[in-house]
This record gives sequence, structure tokens and C-alpha cells, in this order.
Amino acid sequence: MVKGSAVATSTITVFNRTTWQAYELAGTRTTLAPGSYVAVGTATAGGTGYVMVRTFTVSTAAQTVTFDPGAAKNVVLRTDDTAAERTGIEAALAAASNTHTVLAPDARDLRVTPFSVKGLSLSVHEMQQRAGSSQASPTPYVYDLAHVWRDTLPSTTTLKWNRSQLAAASVLVHGPGTRVPTELYSEAEATDGLSVQTTGAGKITWYTSPNTFLAGALISRRSSYQLRSGGYPSGSTGTLTVGTAPVQPHTAATTSFSGGALTSNEDFPRDQGGASQAYFAQVSESTVLTDGNTTWTAGDRERLTTEKLTAGNREFTLTHTTAATSAAYRLSTRTRDLWTFRADPSSDAQAPLIDASVGASGLDAFGHVGTGPVTLSVSSRSRLASRAGAVTVTGIDWSADDGTHWTGLPVTAGTQAGTATARLAVPATTPWVSLRITAADALGNTVTRTLTRAFGGPAAAPEARTGALKISDVDVADTPLVVTGNQQLTAAYTVTDPSGAADTDVVLYHGSYDRPTGMLTDASRPVCTRLSATAQRCTVILSAYDLLRLGAANAGTWHLAVVADSATGHVEDHDIATATLVRKAGLSTVDVTPEPVRKGGRITATGTLTHDDWDGTAPSGYAGRTVKLQFRKGTTWTTVATGTTDASGRVRIGAPAPAANGAYRLAYTGDPGGPVLSGTDSVTVR
Repeated sequence: MVKGSAVATSTITVFNRTTWQAYELAGTRTTLAPGSYVAVGTATAGGTGYVMVRTFTVSTAAQTVTFDPGAAKNVVLRTDDTAAERTGIEAALAAASNTHTVLAPDARDLRVTPFSVKGLSLSVHEMQQRAGSSQASPTPYVYDLAHVWRDTLPSTTTLKWNRSQLAAASVLVHGPGTRVPTELYSEAEATDGLSVQTTGAGKITWYTSPNTFLAGALISRRSSYQLRSGGYPSGSTGTLTVGTAPVQPHTAATTSFSGGALTSNEDFPRDQGGASQAYFAQVSESTVLTDGNTTWTAGDRERLTTEKLTAGNREFTLTHTTAATSAAYRLSTRTRDLWTFRADPSSDAQAPLIDASVGASGLDAFGHVGTGPVTLSVSSRSRLASRAGAVTVTGIDWSADDGTHWTGLPVTAGTQAGTATARLAVPATTPWVSLRITAADALGNTVTRTLTRAFGGPAAAPEARTGALKISDVDVADTPLVVTGNQQLTAAYTVTDPSGAADTDVVLYHGSYDRPTGMLTDASRPVCTRLSATAQRCTVILSAYDLLRLGAANAGTWHLAVVADSATGHVEDHDIATATLVRKAGLSTVDVTPEPVRKGGRITATGTLTHDDWDGTAPSGYAGRTVKLQFRKGTTWTTVATGTTDASGRVRIGAPAPAANGAYRLAYTGDPGGPVLSGTDSVTVR
């Protein structure tokens, strides 16, 4: 039972302190064998979650165990940043066997009964964020705090760290996570995850408790960047950039011989932060192996496996190709790794493949060239490590036309084997830069890695239409959408191609296509329904809720871009349709004075015009807008005067008094999406 009546338990769990067997009570009664026990009750009351602990011993007589909410202490993890506010707290009470965990209720605050029980532990996870200027511009400082009390929870349940004691990671957000609403999600030991809203561009400083396991991720509708797992020591600092171009195949792939057969399972491209390209693009792949006499192939998401091959050392050629379709992220549209190697299939071992990766300095958050030359840094290594001898980078080439023509760059060998650099001054007329890297080991095995559109150039990206692939009959809501946060915007279009199959993707963006100030994407891909053997109708649904986290500067005209790929063609249309997204405006109820109105005199009407800021705060005053004062006698409204709102959105309008009784209202018609009307104020004329 619970002492008092203000708190009622929602769960009761009893642990045997010798065996740590757990008993979850369906009610408030149970039968236990003689022994020593600890009971844990959870409850929620008034925004506070309770975890109440009582120890007791069972002998032969029945007894009553009472939980005391008043004995529970407020659990707080905090820092010396007094401007930081709690965004979430969670806790879990675990037994020594770790076979059963009691989760604290979800609530704003947490209170736990102090205990001293060998084998019992309390894990607490709290996230805090310094309040930003708005939801659209949250502070880049996030505090991710966790602590585990083992065996004893003292009566003092507040822990405080100075920022200098925490571990700090500066996280730079680039790539497909840019200009989209993003959350920093984190998991701590034994507890569920917490998250806070962060900016989709720029830098986030992630402070974490020292030497504490925390697994973080930056998550948006089209990206998920794993930040780190495991603890860092007190006072440590570091920098991590996620979403950095070029996106390229991951090195943690496997191609090996076993039982005389070769199996190849190469990975999709990833960025330097480890995020798979499949998160933010439609990716397909193909794998081809040949030994000069026989060719083996594997299609999309298929593992290539040969039959048992005859023994003997001979040469193989393996090619792994990926193709990506994405309207929101236009880089690494095609990657190709071509390996030549010699091997004996009878040896159960890794194939002697070489992995080559390339980095590019001086790119902006969108993966485009900034000012000045780009330094290309190549690293290559053999999967056989030292058994293959030294690996040498033999060439670094670049192309401005998606690989039709290549230009070699002077290569400077690095201080470590398998590394090299080259400098590239990208011409101002170049929209895309493709790269080709070649390397070889001492055994004569080679690799050629080709990245089509590895990063963007200084010039604006051109639209493209090749082959017979066509996009037509685009339908987007052409009436202005007054955003309130709960609508959906639907875009539909027809894709026609002789093959009858095509990958498509769309993005709704504000600003320029290459460097948008805001982007809306759907968490899923377009849904397409076949119309005929060559045509399909595709639909995508975009949530306007995300606009409320992008800021008021993104109101106005948004552009729909569509990208499509098929076996016979390619389409990139950057502005196939537009949609007008409007901040919701509102008018306070008009106040007319004096009352009653004197016939032949004058009246004064006041009110306030506001509009949403798309940032989670209260609507702000709408300044410099013309507001109409309208009068109704009977059923017809007539405009009798106008006024202009001041810096706070307030308006004051004078007009001659009416000749008879009636009602006044304010009307604002200056935004798309229809008139905004105030509540009325009836007047009596004497």
C-alpha cells in the first residue's frame, strides 16, 4: 500500500535479495516464501514520477509493506550552466542479476526513495539544453548527463558537474542533415532514449558525463548519424563532422574464399560519419565477377556467391557498382570499385582487395567547393594488411562532365604507405566534380575507385533530361497553405519510361536548389501506382509540422524538385512546381470605445494583429500591415476605415460613429490564404 492518498502505484515489483528473482504483482497481494526481499513501486502524480523502495523480511506471518512517497527524494543531474533547462529525465532500477529492470514513469520530475541494498542499482539519464532564441534557432549547447548509483542511493540525490569536468564534442552538421529539422538522440545504461531538438546546420556542442556510456545519434527524416558510444574522460574535447562529402563505399566489407567458392558482400556508400547513403537516397547495386572464362553476377541487395572453383592461382576482376537517386542530396550519384587480383580459390581467406578512400578539404556544409583549391587526400590499404606488401596510390584523376573526360593530377606521396595528396583548382564553370583513384600493392593487385559527382563545384547545378524518361502532370496544392503545424502537403506526378520502371525522389525546398535555407522531405519514399506498361503515378506526402522548426524566414514560395533514374534516362527538374506556405495570422477581438456610442460622434477601434513565428514560441506582432475596420448593420459588412499596425502589431483606427446599432470587426486581407477576421464588438448608438 501507499502512505497517504495523493499517489497511487502503477507497478509493483518484488525482488528476492538472495536469488534476485523478480515478481511482478498484478495487484497488491502476493504469496512469498520466507526470505529477505525488496519491493519497488512506481507511480505518477502531478507531473512527478516516483520510484519507491522498501526492504522487508518474510517469516511465517502475513505482513503489509507500505510505500512512503514523502520519503522519496528529488533526483537531479545538473551543470554550472544556470541557463540550461531540463528537456527530459529517465531512470531505471536494476537488480544484480540484470535480468529484470524497473523503469521510472515518464514525467517532468523524478523522485526516488534512498536505499542501501547490495546488488541494487539506479541508472539516471537527464538531457538539458540552454534555451535558444527560438525553437527554430535552438542553442547549440546540449548537456547529456548520466550516473549510476550502485548498492546505495544516498539522501542527497543531486549531482553537479562544472562544464570543465564534462567531456565535450563539437559536432559539425553537413550533408543531407543540413537545413532540415534534426534531433540529438541519446541512450544511457539500462534506460530508454532521450532527445532534444537541434539545428540542422552549423555546430552543436555535446557535453557528456565523463567516463559514462552514452550512444548518440543525429536523426532527421532522411539521415541518421551515429555520434559515438562509450565514455570519454573528464575535460576531454574533440570535433566530429557528420555528413561530409565525398560519400563512398565503406571499408568494412567482405569478399572472401571459403570451401573453394568466393562470396562477395560489399557495402553501400557511407559518409565519414558512418551514415549509409541508403538513409537519404534510393540506392541500387550490382556486383560482377569474372576470371576471364566465366562471369558471375548479383543484383540489388544480393550477395554474389560462386560455385566451388577449381584450385590454382589465377586472376579475377570484381566490380561493385552503386547508383543513388535523391532530390535532397545530389552527390555520389554513382560509385564504382573495380578490383583486379590474383588468388587461389582453395585457400580459405579474404580476397586480396585494396580499399581506397578519398577526402576533400574546403567543402561547405552542402558539399560544394568553397574559395581556393581543394586538397584531395587519399588513403589505401590491402585487406591482407602486411601480407600484400606496400600499397601505392598510382593516380588521382578528376572530371567535370560525370566521367566522360578525365584529367590527371600531380600526386604527392604521403609519409605513410598507401597515402597521397593532390591539389585541384576547380574552374568556376564546374557544377560537379567526379573523382577516380587508382592504387596497387606489391603483389600486383589493383583497385580503381570512381565517384561520380563526389562533390559540388562553384557553378549552379544544371537541370538534366536524357533519354525517354519523362515527368509530367505534376500536382501540388496551388492554393496557399496557412501552416498551423498539423497539415500534410501532397505532391503527385506521372513518370513515363519505355522500361516501365524508374526510381524517383522529391524535395520541397526554400531558397536556391544548391544551397537551400529549408528543406521538407518525406520519411518514406514516393508511393507509385502503375498506370500502364510504361507509366506510373507517384505520390509523396510532406508534413508541414516540420516548418514550425525551420523559422519564419522560410515563409513564402517553396519549390518542388524531382529526380528520376531509369535504365534509359535521367531527369533532374529543380523547379517543376511551387507551393506557397504562409505563416498563420490572427487578430484579437476588436475593442470599440466609447460605449455607448453618441450619434454624430466618433469611435475608436483597437486590436492586435499577430502571426506565427514558426519557432515554437507565442505569435509575434505583425508590423506595418493594413487592417480594415468593418461595420455590420443587418447581414452585410462594410469597410468604414483602415489603419496600419505598429511595431508590436497593434492598430488604432478612428471613424465616424454609426447612425444605428450594429457590430464592428477588424479584417486583414494582406496575406495569401484568405482573410483574417477578429471577434466582433457590438455597439449601441444613443
